[in-house]
Amino acid sequence: MHSDLVVGKRFPDLTLPDHRQQPIKLSELASGFPLILSFYRGYW
Repeated sequence: MHSDLVVGKRFPDLTLPDHRQQPIKLSELASGFPLILSFYRGYW
């Protein structure tokens, strides 16, 4: 497990590409509200 990912701690403020491939921080997406980040494997 990565040392930044600890159960019960805050998730790191990652920068990921949006649907237009523009970088955006998770904190910008959340705008102060709770955010659920789901990782999936496979195709739609």
